[in-house]
Amino acid sequence: MRDFTTGSISKPLISFAAPMVIGNLFQQMYTMVNAVVVGRFVGGGSLAAVGVSMNVVIFLTSVLIGLTAGSAVVIAQFFGARQLDRLKSAVSVSIIYLAVLSALLTFLGIYFAPQILRLLDTSPDIFDEAVLYMRVQMAGVVCLVYYDMYSAYLRALGETRRPLYFLMFSVVLSGFLSVFLVVVYKLGVAGAAISTVFSQLVAAVLCYQYTRRKVPVLRIKKLRFDFKLFRLILRYGIPSALQLSLVSLATLTITRLINSFGSAAMAGITAVSRIDQFAIMPVSTLGMATSTFVAQNMGAGLEDRARKVFHIAIVYMLVCAVCMSALLVAFSSPLISLFLDKADPSGPEILRLGRDYMHVMVIFYFLFAILFAFNGFFRGVGDAVMAMVFPVGSLIIRTLSAYGLVGFAGMGPEALAWSIPIGWGLASIGSWVYYKKRLWVGKAIT
Repeated sequence: MRDFTTGSISKPLISFAAPMVIGNLFQQMYTMVNAVVVGRFVGGGSLAAVGVSMNVVIFLTSVLIGLTAGSAVVIAQFFGARQLDRLKSAVSVSIIYLAVLSALLTFLGIYFAPQILRLLDTSPDIFDEAVLYMRVQMAGVVCLVYYDMYSAYLRALGETRRPLYFLMFSVVLSGFLSVFLVVVYKLGVAGAAISTVFSQLVAAVLCYQYTRRKVPVLRIKKLRFDFKLFRLILRYGIPSALQLSLVSLATLTITRLINSFGSAAMAGITAVSRIDQFAIMPVSTLGMATSTFVAQNMGAGLEDRARKVFHIAIVYMLVCAVCMSALLVAFSSPLISLFLDKADPSGPEILRLGRDYMHVMVIFYFLFAILFAFNGFFRGVGDAVMAMVFPVGSLIIRTLSAYGLVGFAGMGPEALAWSIPIGWGLASIGSWVYYKKRLWVGKAIT
């Protein structure tokens, strides 16, 4: 456990965020490995099926992940205020409600998979594979949720290394299993999904065992449900859950628009999306680290120090964003080609569409950095509502812009790329105004 309410800020912020960055990069490896293996050894159509299905899975699980993110802020503020009994009770409540919601979500996701994919206008040539991939993934939702819960709570206490080690092991395991099941046993998209679910189960078990043995403050001997604490968790968790849900819903709406351009466009944008998830990870993770630093300091009543954390973090995030933009512009073609089978006749078209999309989007990463620096600060001070409003507003603007550029300006798939910086830019302006007017004051737990 680490206390961030005293001492220097810059070095601890980087040392705290670095394992989180590596961990989140490895977390993205689950979908990256699936996409590369499926794209290279099964085909572009199967890659498109994985892309559509994964967007649906992210949408369905976003509520639980959002509630966990909100709960982690509560944990961090209790820790900063040294209210350890309330911290333990919050963990107990989380274990119970996440179990119930995970079971419900698993049933809904498996049963309604075909209906959801039809609503997205999924191409008939990839429909069956998309349904299969989605159902296998939804069967393992509980593994993802409980790994995310324990790792988020450990991070809230300043522990980032152990969850990283467990995740690294599970990702390597996922890679071996994916190749084995897809390439050797020819299980196609089902093999890729099975490898992910099993590996996430391993990560969750390892994280739980470490917490039970080595972190007494998170060790729960008997589960109890405290409705007062549950309401407090919902106060912080619901905005996060709504944020992720609305973001995912906007992504699904955009997915439907992508489907209208054909499976080659879906495959190309799926490949770029996997690369994008890696590229923005250092920036978004610094935003998460900022939340923990700010939350602990606000819990201790140190507002000036919390604002100083934000000012330092936004500089680091901008530097990361600019570096990533330069790298992706320079190496766009080789990166996208990792996902393509050279013998696939649709390969050149997928590469062209993906490269055009990437070149427009990545040069505006600096806007993403600004937006998520503010988001991390607002979440840390306890202003969960506005931490939801600005990112969701960005996605809504993006969605409307994409449909507007296609419908009224007659643009093709490139409209999807241009809509992204429009959303980031307008939401960043709103965040800056809100911050300068100090409308976030008084939102910390008391």
